[in-house]
Amino acid sequence: MALPKGLILEVSVDCNQWQAGLQEYKGIITSCCELIYQNVAEGKALDKFSHIELSVVLCDDELIHKLNNEYRNKDKSTNVLSFCGIDEDEIDTFLRGDGKIPERPFSLGESYISFETMSKEAEAAGIAFNAHFSHLVLHGILHLLGYDHIDDDEAQIMEALETKLLAILGIDDPYSA
Repeated sequence: MALPKGLILEVSVDCNQWQAGLQEYKGIITSCCELIYQNVAEGKALDKFSHIELSVVLCDDELIHKLNNEYRNKDKSTNVLSFCGIDEDEIDTFLRGDGKIPERPFSLGESYISFETMSKEAEAAGIAFNAHFSHLVLHGILHLLGYDHIDDDEAQIMEALETKLLAILGIDDPYSA
């Protein structure tokens, strides 16, 4: 598999626990991006961009708590936060439609994943750390592609897509508990 030709994937590590806890994080993130590119219509549309950046930030609870409080008014840590770089109209025009994409750099957005929260969730659910990490990477990128789970209909679509992608990776459905 390969990434879309114009996609610039940047992975930043803002927490030392990631290197010790999951040394293959870059490979997993790249595989998840390739999987989305191959299997999701909006992911396939990324190939139309001559330059689009995607940033994944591996952080700790302190940073994600601060971001969650500042941008979502939720005074607690969470597992993943995504900040879209393109707006809903651009998603509809460029990723879901066939609008001509201007020749300029774009940012798909940033997805932050917290080590501590993710670790606690994986342990509590009795699932492998790397399996839960793969799920959160996919979840965060799908948010950047315009998927959401605010209402039940949207959640059903997003969860079904996540389940399908995770099955390709050989990971059990995280919603079937």
